[in-house]
Amino acid sequence: MAMTDQLSEFNLRLSRIADPRNKSYYDPELKMNIPKRVSKEYINRKKAKAKQTGVSALLISVVLGAVSLMLSYLISGRFHLLSLDSPVAIYVVAAILAVLIGGMMRLKTMPHMGAQFAGVAVMIAGMHNLVWMFPDQFAAIYSPEFVSVVQATTQAGSLTFMGATIIL
Repeated sequence: MAMTDQLSEFNLRLSRIADPRNKSYYDPELKMNIPKRVSKEYINRKKAKAKQTGVSALLISVVLGAVSLMLSYLISGRFHLLSLDSPVAIYVVAAILAVLIGGMMRLKTMPHMGAQFAGVAVMIAGMHNLVWMFPDQFAAIYSPEFVSVVQATTQAGSLTFMGATIIL
């Protein structure tokens, strides 16, 4: 008797589930109806939306890369944790800082990381111009030795990248 009651209840549940008019089920924990089927258009729309990278997020990533190089130079100039004679180590630390800070800001996609590395590269090429424009401020923030090294090795109003100097 108990077995037939359970079987009939089970068959009723199966018929409710298989009913084509039944488009949702009630979840007691969430206390709401959950749709059983989601259209492919809705799923594809969500995927396409997730793949888009906004221009503002890319600009923020470029600025983040630039700031991370300045932080890397701060680590080397003020705290003397890195030598100013090893620029590759400073650049690597800047790239790592850009990726870490970008990860914390949820800028983790490949276009974001590319923009962060581009920001580091732009600052590698042109940060010395800021030192030439504001030597007193950079001496106060970084160190006077940092300013003297930058002014001794670069020219004002130029871009320096991989040993080549382009005067603007």
